[in-house]
Amino acid sequence: MLDELKALLRLAAPIVAAQVGMNAMGIVDTLVAGRLGEEALAALALGNVVYFGFIVVGAGTLMSLDSAVSNAFGAGDLPRCRRWHSQGVFLALGLAPILIALMQASTQLLLAIGYPPGLVARSQEYLDILVWGVPFAVLVSAYRSFVSAVDRAKILLVSALLANIANAVLDVWLTRGGLGVPPQGVLGIAWSTVFCRGVLLAPLVWLVHIAPSMKHFGPGLWRPHWPDLRHLLKVGIPAGLQFGAEVGTFGVAALFMGALGDLPLAAHQVALSFVSLIFMVPLGLGAAAAVRAGQAVGRRDGPGVRRAGVVAIGTGAVWSLFGMAILLLFPRPIAAGFGLTGEAFDLAVALLGMAVLFQLVDNIQIVANGVLRGLADTRAAFLLVLAGHGLLAIPVAWFGGPGHFGEPRAIWLGLTLGLTANSITLAVRFWKRSGEIGRELA
Repeated sequence: MLDELKALLRLAAPIVAAQVGMNAMGIVDTLVAGRLGEEALAALALGNVVYFGFIVVGAGTLMSLDSAVSNAFGAGDLPRCRRWHSQGVFLALGLAPILIALMQASTQLLLAIGYPPGLVARSQEYLDILVWGVPFAVLVSAYRSFVSAVDRAKILLVSALLANIANAVLDVWLTRGGLGVPPQGVLGIAWSTVFCRGVLLAPLVWLVHIAPSMKHFGPGLWRPHWPDLRHLLKVGIPAGLQFGAEVGTFGVAALFMGALGDLPLAAHQVALSFVSLIFMVPLGLGAAAAVRAGQAVGRRDGPGVRRAGVVAIGTGAVWSLFGMAILLLFPRPIAAGFGLTGEAFDLAVALLGMAVLFQLVDNIQIVANGVLRGLADTRAAFLLVLAGHGLLAIPVAWFGGPGHFGEPRAIWLGLTLGLTANSITLAVRFWKRSGEIGRELA
């Protein structure tokens, strides 16, 4: 177990650091938007709900590379690793226009469910710029899965560091204007995001295609290979839909908050931004767990499959204690740091306090999900997550929020119940599936 923990942490450390770095870009965006006023912050929040709601579906679909590449790497088949990656690039480029079309069509849905036309119009202006970065975003996902699965994840640190520096400079410059550029307001943040998606991608492209250390993986297959693409879609579509259900549920929560007014939505965005930062650690652990489990399958190491999952889930549970402590001790400084005042400040503090309730279950469910993805067991995981959010989280959030009581905190109570259900069902599914695979590989 100790050797597995060391291997997990060695792989997870750069992935987690990169995830935190990429999430920090969103934190900076929120901080800068908060200085522009609650109206700008609400426009950013709603635009990001739509953008990331679809981006995670594409990114989740491309996570089918986690199991495909790690299986080949565990078996020592390096040319096969490169071939899987090349097909992942084709898949990413095919997904990009579909995601853009869905994002652009979302405006009518927002109006149909009763969102204020003014807020929708402001968010649409923000979104119209963000969509230019979609091809970069999905390609980053394909390259991230590949470099992680072949134990080259340290490049993600360089990528995230460069993107964060660029994002901080561009956010301030473009929103305020200067050097011949007029003030862009919240739209400047959108342009910064587009540019920084390219910055994220550049170091990954250099490592995979130019660096001498990767030459022994071979040239890859730079034309579509339909059997491989079908496999990636078979595993990836349920994974993408699962991530869409996860993020979509929090997006629906944001929509419910917005239906209660700009103030609850701004408080929700601030609280969720900080909670998401803490969440980057278990999310990175889940990505590392997918690789460790997938490599064990490639080595035909049945006991190693279960060992990888148990260690990863346990590590995620331990991390949740740190998250709880931060949220319990510092909710007011966190809310104040985002520039909130008055009722918005008080509500953000309350929501941060509620986030304590779901730290443990959220960590367990995302790491267990990663292990199952490494085992290519994505369909069952998707159905379990869909049930948890669809039968518990969203109904409770609606009834306690805009549907009846109009209470913002009830929306977060619904999220907590859904995550609790998911943590139990996904952990049980991992235990059952790892036992079956162990017997198959024996």
